[in-house]
Amino acid sequence: MGDKLAAMTSATASKLSDRDVQNLLKQALDAMNKNDFGQAEMALMRVLEERPAEPDALQLMGLIRRGQGRTLEAEELYRRSLAANPNQPHVHHNLGNVLALSGRVDAANAAQREAIRLKPNFVEALLQLGQGLHSKGDFAGAEKTYRTALKIQPNWASAKQVLAATLNEVGKAKEGETLLHQALASTRDPQQAAALQHDIGLSLKFQSRHAEALEWINRAKSVLPNHAIVEYNRGNVLQLLNRNEEAIAAYRNAIAKDPINMLAHRDLNHLLYRLKRDDEFLRSFDDAAVLYPDFGPLPLNRANFLFRSERYEEAQDYYAAAARLMPENVTARIGLAMSRARLGDAQSAIPEHETALRYEPENAHAWSNFAETLIRAGDYKRAEEAAARAIAIEPNDQGALGMWSLALRLLGDGREDYLNDYEKFVQLFELGVPEGFSSVEEFNHELNRYLDAMHQDRREHVDQTLRGGTQTLENLFGNKEFPIIELLRQRVDEAVLTYIQRMKDDPEHPLLKRKRAGFEYSGSWSSRLRDCGFHTNHVHPKGWISSAYYIAVPESVSDTKQKQGWIKFGEPHFDLGLKDPIRRTIQPKPGTLVLFPSYMWHGTVPFHSAQDRTTIAFDAVPK
Repeated sequence: MGDKLAAMTSATASKLSDRDVQNLLKQALDAMNKNDFGQAEMALMRVLEERPAEPDALQLMGLIRRGQGRTLEAEELYRRSLAANPNQPHVHHNLGNVLALSGRVDAANAAQREAIRLKPNFVEALLQLGQGLHSKGDFAGAEKTYRTALKIQPNWASAKQVLAATLNEVGKAKEGETLLHQALASTRDPQQAAALQHDIGLSLKFQSRHAEALEWINRAKSVLPNHAIVEYNRGNVLQLLNRNEEAIAAYRNAIAKDPINMLAHRDLNHLLYRLKRDDEFLRSFDDAAVLYPDFGPLPLNRANFLFRSERYEEAQDYYAAAARLMPENVTARIGLAMSRARLGDAQSAIPEHETALRYEPENAHAWSNFAETLIRAGDYKRAEEAAARAIAIEPNDQGALGMWSLALRLLGDGREDYLNDYEKFVQLFELGVPEGFSSVEEFNHELNRYLDAMHQDRREHVDQTLRGGTQTLENLFGNKEFPIIELLRQRVDEAVLTYIQRMKDDPEHPLLKRKRAGFEYSGSWSSRLRDCGFHTNHVHPKGWISSAYYIAVPESVSDTKQKQGWIKFGEPHFDLGLKDPIRRTIQPKPGTLVLFPSYMWHGTVPFHSAQDRTTIAFDAVPK
């Protein structure tokens, strides 16, 4: 083969015939199958010298470049191949995989959809599309996609695994566990069996059966002792069992096995922050960067932590480093822009937003963040247009609606009053006495004591709005392992249904148009504020109806002048010099549930007391 290739690539070689091209492509494929990529590249270059638009040569060269880690070149080659012949489902699939590697999930999903359109039974593309949808939080879409793949290939263990992971996220972990047991019973491969045992552990974790989960994950570890993901998930379960030192050791073991495992870095540093181990916080990123100085996700993820810690100058530097390493990474560009805006330089942030939007013009999150920076820059009209663009892309994005309402308010646009009717949409409910208790006071006392075991951290989550307190890790509603919370949920269900029934029919209003007979909880948690604690002003991006149920409040909430510990509505999370930023306040009282639209700006006034302020909150979404 080498002699033939040498002859064909000689300076005196004649123009390639179609047959010559096919022979060279076959030689390239044969060489690639033997991992002889140098020989393959020589054959492909010969073709492309004379036929630069040869689609098969371009896509094969793209595969080689991707294997070399040269993803931008691979992307360009795939696009050139598709320009020459757009009817190549496998090339759309490969392009989607490369786009996903660079963080452009929306574009990656579009590429996989095109691959599936051209080849409806393309199970690999279905699997990748499902993973892309999962990463975007579209669990319903991911579940549907995975089920389609399983209809085509019913015994595909990998599809069952990823479907189970999605079922975990939508409250169907028991169904996911059943799927995984079916797959485990049919496999004879010890490695695959261990992977399924690990995933069974994850489904058990989502059911709050943590001790059982640890047993299954430990079984997987005995077969896969060097598998970073197994060690990482051991850390997660150990953390839920309040075995924090063991959890830290597990996360560090995962990083030792895979220094660029971003999940392990993330959860290790979340835990270190909550434990106030500031001397160790973020050190793992520095250690890994010594080994992988050109790996962009390391400075990007470090920057995310710094941003959430409100260390904006440092965050700016690391976002800039990530953007240099990954020029088309939208998250890095947005982070750099937002850091500059938070530092008071909104004007220099605008070009970074514009660059991000050139890469992903259909990214609603990017448009919403751009709207915030434009508001900070004083360009309220353009901000309104940017927020409206975000809503056009994702109509139920509560963060975009919150930013839109703020822009309307600054413009004096009457639509803001229509969107935020604080008297109508903020409603209070006095919940009835749960079964088995003589009074709400008795129930709240027992519930507060029950939550004590869940509030073991020394500090708040770095990525939450709470300041000066703690927040629970797991979803609280719909979990049989939390019986007293389920008693509360029954009363909450009644209040939410009443709130929905009171809604008028209005197909244009962002809250009212989503009115349905049924609903479900997309998240539920408990917050405990201590002396001087508060919640920063915020919205709930993935919700519909949000809430606060008061379990215990300090005596200082009786201060009707300073309104210590009160919930407030209407004030944004940054100062705009508004004359009356707060539109409504409510005094918290044990046994009271407050419901309001998730896009409505809200926070709490700090309080001074040795007594804690404990709540349970949730987001409800239409079912």
